[in-house]
Amino acid sequence: MFQTAKYIFAFQLFWVFGAQAANIAVIAPKVGPMAKFGYNLSEGVRTAIEDINQNGGILGEQLNLITVDDQCEDSFAVSAAQMMALNSSAKDKINLVIGPYCGNAFARISQIYAQGKIIRIVPVPVDKAQYNLNEAGLIKIGGIVSEEAEAFFAFYQNRFAGKNIAVAYESSLAAALETAYGLRALFDENGQGNRLTLYDLAGYQEDYERAAQEILLNNKIVYILGRPKVTAVMAQKLQEKNSETVLLIDEYLATPLFFREMGNFAEGVYVMAKEDLKDSPTFTEELVRLRLDGREPKGLGVYGYAAVKLWSDMVRRAGSMDFDKINKQRDGTQFDLPWGKVEFSGGRALQSSGYEVYQIVNGEYTQVD
Repeated sequence: MFQTAKYIFAFQLFWVFGAQAANIAVIAPKVGPMAKFGYNLSEGVRTAIEDINQNGGILGEQLNLITVDDQCEDSFAVSAAQMMALNSSAKDKINLVIGPYCGNAFARISQIYAQGKIIRIVPVPVDKAQYNLNEAGLIKIGGIVSEEAEAFFAFYQNRFAGKNIAVAYESSLAAALETAYGLRALFDENGQGNRLTLYDLAGYQEDYERAAQEILLNNKIVYILGRPKVTAVMAQKLQEKNSETVLLIDEYLATPLFFREMGNFAEGVYVMAKEDLKDSPTFTEELVRLRLDGREPKGLGVYGYAAVKLWSDMVRRAGSMDFDKINKQRDGTQFDLPWGKVEFSGGRALQSSGYEVYQIVNGEYTQVD
């Protein structure tokens, strides 16, 4: 357990006694509306660690898993990073951090981990500023949130071409803002700017009744980019006024809270989410092997799994767990990830997995062609 005067962070450690060990920390929410994503991510990391340990470990060392909940708050994220960076003894040193799931204090904690010589791999999409940040030891494999705009535009062209669409977004959310303006640019570039209207929900001061009324004057298709509660309330207002409204949401902004709030009214809603990769040809053989062994990473778990495997490849190539030696492996080298061969530049993955569109049918996710 690490602690400061103000915060106490409870870490779950899975020690492998009798063997020299390396420590891997995954930072993800354990409670609250984002707990599902945190659980999947942590389980993916756990799966990779168990797989590596059962096959002899890395460089003669077994791996320990440490789970941390920073509660998606800046102060917790910074304090957790500072505590981990202070542990420099061979036994307690953190060799790898996966996450955090939330992008709180991203630049600050990146600096702390770099100074503490801890490799950090971010497995989820990040905004533009985070994507372009280049700190030593920082590796981003989840891509950039603006890729969601590209995936959505392709879906629109295939399914709703020629129809008016509204994007209702919260400008206070960097990911929502970037996706909304990314869509604006794509529609304009393709001569369809008149089909897209942006509605910044901040301007309605929580009067979602008025927002729904104005949106539905000229639109029957609405893409909502907001926090869980806001997304649920906005969706309900839209459906109350017109039950035939086509709704689309971002899974990671809406979170499972949206589905609890919506209940049966979530039926038919389209969901944008990262590709689950279960059908990826590159990942098929490894996934079958894991299934035969009773393990299977799901959802964001695949990205947690990939992060640990990427680090293990870097360690083997460097022949060491030394931070500087691993950092030298980061850029200009090709690595195998579940979505294909990937190179890095400035810690950015030059090839990332894409987004997919799902629809809620009978309460289950159904992939949309």
